Amino acid sequence: MKHAMLGALGLGFLAAAPNSPPIDCGNSYAAFHQRLSYLAENISGERLATLHQTSLRIFDACDAGHLRDVQARFVELVMRLTTPSTAN
Repeated sequence: MKHAMLGALGLGFLAAAPNSPPIDCGNSYAAFHQRLSYLAENISGERLATLHQTSLRIFDACDAGHLRDVQARFVELVMRLTTPSTAN
């Protein structure tokens, strides 16, 4: 009896999931790196490496389905590019 109830509950969750369009993680990732390439000569190597690592983590999370608003994350990274670094 418990298995039938759990199965029905699980099916209810699956049926209630909205049919959202697939997210194109690759295009967002590529667009970020295109913008980054224009600004790379003005960025220190350490900061550039950090931006690359962070963008790859965003891509991986998006590709795994853990991140729905990938554009907002890449916009945050672009904002980091345009603000001066506070680390000394």
